[in-house]
Amino acid sequence: MSEPDAAGPAGLDAEAERAQLVHAVYQIALEPQSYDIFMDHWDNHVARAVAELSALKDSSEFGDSEFMAHFATAFGILEELGRRPREPLTEGRGPRILLDRNGAVVWRNLAAARVLGLSAHAQLDDLSALLHDPVMARRLLTELPTPTPGERAPGRLLRVDLDEGALYLLARPITDREGQALILVEPLFGEWTPEMERLLGETFGLTEAETAVAAGLAEGFSATELAGRRGVTVLTVRSQIKSLLAKTGADGQTDLMRLLMSVSRVVDRTLESDEAPGRPAVCAVPGGRRIPVELFGMPGGMPVVFLHGMLDGCSATPRIEHALNQHGLRLIAPVRPGFGTAAADTGPIATAPERFARDIEAMIERLGLRRVVLLGHMAGALYAFAVAARLGSRVAGIVNVSGTVPILSNAQFSTMSRRQRLVAYTARYAPSALPFVLRAGIRQLDFNGERSFMTALYESSPHDLAMIEQPDVFRSLRRGYRFTVAQGHKAFETDGYHVVRDWSAMAAASDVAVRLIHGRHDPVVNAASVEDFCARLGARARLTMLEDCGQLVLFRKPDIVCANVAELARQADCGTIDEQRLRRG
Repeated sequence: MSEPDAAGPAGLDAEAERAQLVHAVYQIALEPQSYDIFMDHWDNHVARAVAELSALKDSSEFGDSEFMAHFATAFGILEELGRRPREPLTEGRGPRILLDRNGAVVWRNLAAARVLGLSAHAQLDDLSALLHDPVMARRLLTELPTPTPGERAPGRLLRVDLDEGALYLLARPITDREGQALILVEPLFGEWTPEMERLLGETFGLTEAETAVAAGLAEGFSATELAGRRGVTVLTVRSQIKSLLAKTGADGQTDLMRLLMSVSRVVDRTLESDEAPGRPAVCAVPGGRRIPVELFGMPGGMPVVFLHGMLDGCSATPRIEHALNQHGLRLIAPVRPGFGTAAADTGPIATAPERFARDIEAMIERLGLRRVVLLGHMAGALYAFAVAARLGSRVAGIVNVSGTVPILSNAQFSTMSRRQRLVAYTARYAPSALPFVLRAGIRQLDFNGERSFMTALYESSPHDLAMIEQPDVFRSLRRGYRFTVAQGHKAFETDGYHVVRDWSAMAAASDVAVRLIHGRHDPVVNAASVEDFCARLGARARLTMLEDCGQLVLFRKPDIVCANVAELARQADCGTIDEQRLRRG
């Protein structure tokens, strides 16, 4: 790692840089997207302390109580401001409703509650009363066909008459991951996403104004209404529409709308390709804890317990689902405490992995599983070893993908990407500043800063930057970020405490077989440190180093991951999951 000189990269002396950092700390409250600016200043400040590693832990500059008071004050301001209310990812720009085949509303987004007044326990009759043709809703139960796997079933058009005009919805049959037949009611067009805006702009060379007009047309506004909304003349809007037609090659506005709808369906964050509004199963364990559990892959397949990391969450892209099915795996993904909707862990932070291991033990006993394979992802790797330490021979093996390894020296920090390194140094040597650093990052995410956050995270990893350009990977990572920060910064803080320490003793507390799958260009956990960790585990461990991968191995090479998991699972008598028992909580 190359360090800046004493005057900093911009030639500023320490006092000037310190003043700018204090300003950046408070600026985040007003401008959430200034998080990257703050992190640059914090990086400069930390780099000064790192330049004298021998005095790092006791550095008066790094741990200055007066300076850290600014972090505490700014953290209080962010907490006082609160979180920006966030609707589900499937919120879009209109109501979405999920009905079962008996006509009960099993899920609806906030827009359905706000625009249509539907409660969480609404029935089909409540929807019928809102429709232009009330009979149409009842016909959905008998006329919509059962969807063919892999195909999008035809739907029925529904019209709702609102004070501001007609709202058109599309009702279509779907099948959830467990094979339950449902009816999804969603806006006819879908939502106008940043991905769609970018795709249209890059493909057809649209200007910002032309893209805005396309979005307005998609929402059903006329040229006159768009002129009023945009503060321009009708002639200007009509000229922009004419330019839109010319650039896209559409024959007219009807043809243009057909094109926009087609593009929308490609990038639309629908139920199948984005955050499922379905209800996760819940497993009750001793002590009154209730663990949300997601299930992926082949029903009835070989059971595998997935342990998620700090930022990845519990989700699967279509490519991952396909690999799971191909290898006959059923992924059981418990939500760790403090993530998503799981109850927070209130015990001492130092012993959090041991308490989680007790939860997993209770879960597999409830499911009647004799043995399990553990699949640890990123920070989930250390929790895999914690579970193995408790369960012993009941664990058939561990497969860790892009997993963290014990930190034995400061040299391991120096190989991390800049953003990861900065958070790691903060967690290890300035823990009093960590809550603000994490809370400020959450504020950026709350204000739709996922792409900036992601780009900064992988700035030194071309392989990963290429992966996040894939829409399904980007969506999965975005879901993971929101999953991580759903309850604030505490869960991340707990993981941050453990991943920057030496947890070798926990890894040595069992003798189960270990498969390590890692990307040579991982920007967080250096390949050499994984090779060293594998060597220290001895004959029980096997390493697969992928030369063309960064950190996002699971998304890029799911078949390799699933093949390793399946091999271990076939060697053990793991039994099957009583999923109905799990669903009963």
